[in-house]
Amino acid sequence: MDVLAFAVGMRAALYQCGQVGRALQGRVAREEKAPDSVHQMSTSVSVVDRLCQEILLLRAYALAPYLEVQSEEMEDCPPAIRDLFAGNAHRYVLVLDPVDGTGDFLDGADTYAHMMGLLDQESGRMDLGMIYFPEGGRLYVGVRDMGAFVSEGFYAPLEPMDPVSPPRTVERVKRLKDADYAAFRELGFRVVPAESGSAAYELTRVAEGVLGAMVMRHFHGHDTAISSVIIEELGGQVCGVDGCTVTYEKEMPRMPLVISSLVPDYARRLAEGLGDDRS
Repeated sequence: MDVLAFAVGMRAALYQCGQVGRALQGRVAREEKAPDSVHQMSTSVSVVDRLCQEILLLRAYALAPYLEVQSEEMEDCPPAIRDLFAGNAHRYVLVLDPVDGTGDFLDGADTYAHMMGLLDQESGRMDLGMIYFPEGGRLYVGVRDMGAFVSEGFYAPLEPMDPVSPPRTVERVKRLKDADYAAFRELGFRVVPAESGSAAYELTRVAEGVLGAMVMRHFHGHDTAISSVIIEELGGQVCGVDGCTVTYEKEMPRMPLVISSLVPDYARRLAEGLGDDRS
C-alpha cells in the first residue's frame, strides 16, 4: 500500500470534517454515552463526531476499500457504511478519532481536532498519523520512514518539521496520581497545567517541543497512537512502563501507561521512575 498517496488523498476529507465542525460548533446538543470502564471520566459526544466519521470512512473506501477499520464511534455508524468494510482482512487498519476533544468542541474551544492514521498490524506501530485543527487550519502528518510534516493553512504545502530541544516538563492530566507527581519532581521534571482536554492538542505540543513529555494512564490506544508516528519521526519515543517502544492492537484498548517525548531519555527515565501502574 502507498501510505503517502493515501495520506494525500485523505486531506480533503479532513478539510470537510473541519468545515462541518466549524459550521456546527455551538449548534449541536451534547450527548452522553455509557462509560466503557471505571477510568472514563468524560463521555461527551455529538452528531458532529458521527458526521465526520462518515466523511472519513467514505473517502477512505474510495481510496482503499480493502482496509480494516477501527473508529471510536463505529457502533453508531449506519449499517450500510459499516458493511463496506465488514469482511475486510488486511495488514493495515484505518484508525479514526473523528473529533478528538469533543468536550472542547462542545464548549466552544478551538483545540479540538480530527484524527486518523494507519496501523501496521505486522509491526504493531502506526505507519501514518494525521491530525487536523480546523480553527487554525493546521495539519500535522507523520509517515513512517519519510518524516513529520506540518501545513499552515489547509491548501499550503506540507513542510518538514524540525526536531527541537524541549524543556524538562510534564503535564498535569487526568488519571495521574499524587505518587506520579512526586515521581516527576524527584526526576527533575516541572509539572505544568494542561491547556486543553484534547489529547491531540497536547501531544502536538510534545511534537513541537513546547512540552517535554506527556504521561498518560488508561487512555485508549488511539489517543496516543496517531501522534506516535509524528513524534517518532522527529527522533522521539513513545514507550510504556517497561521503557520499550509501545505497540498497538487493532481494538485500541485502554493502555496502563504511555509516555511520549521528543527526547527518548526523558521517556525512558520517566518509565523507570514511575515503575508499576499506580492505578
